[in-house]
Amino acid sequence: MKIANRSALIQLCQRRYAEIELSGVGVVVRIQSLSEKEKSDYETVLISKNGRGILKDRLADATRRLIALCVVDENDKPVFSSEDLTVISEMDSLVASRIYEACQEHCGFNRGDIETAVKNSDRLEVAEEDSPTD
Repeated sequence: MKIANRSALIQLCQRRYAEIELSGVGVVVRIQSLSEKEKSDYETVLISKNGRGILKDRLADATRRLIALCVVDENDKPVFSSEDLTVISEMDSLVASRIYEACQEHCGFNRGDIETAVKNSDRLEVAEEDSPTD
């Protein structure tokens, strides 16, 4: 196998797509990969501005935010926006879990990344919200 050069790596900047069939519901959901920047932004939004804690409300909506970022229509346009997090929160939990797990795998998240980060860090605190001084 040949070592990739710059040109070959730049070609990897294209999004990948996958379709997941939600058995029992009769729906196919199309998801897109995230860019490295989108994935980093998704992960860092959990951290409070002072960098010393994970914000509880952001941790609580992590599943919804990933679904909103990844689910696209047949024309590869986002189905949801950040304003739809409340709508997604009303989705059947089994359906949301299946979509979320597919998004995690498709985007290269390791199972339990967030939970592991919380458990393994003595310095992180779960905060209710950022204080004005953050």
